Amino acid sequence: MQEDNITKRFPNGESYEDVKKRIQEFLDFLKDNFDGKHVAIVAHKAPQLALDVLLKGKTWEQAFRDDWRKKKAWQPGWEYILK
Repeated sequence: MQEDNITKRFPNGESYEDVKKRIQEFLDFLKDNFDGKHVAIVAHKAPQLALDVLLKGKTWEQAFRDDWRKKKAWQPGWEYILK
């Protein structure tokens, strides 16, 4: 179902590309206002996968495939570097 909703919106919701756009706007805000600072982000699945796409250069398909939820590889935090 994920792959079907990269550009097509979920019923009454967003597509993954919509989430990516929203997260990019948030990252731009962070860069403008908190450059060089550590920021904690609490999010659910789609925003975290969007961070993998935007900041780690993954495709959506790679992000879906590598998702820690599928591998049962939860950890207490992930680090993303905004350049």
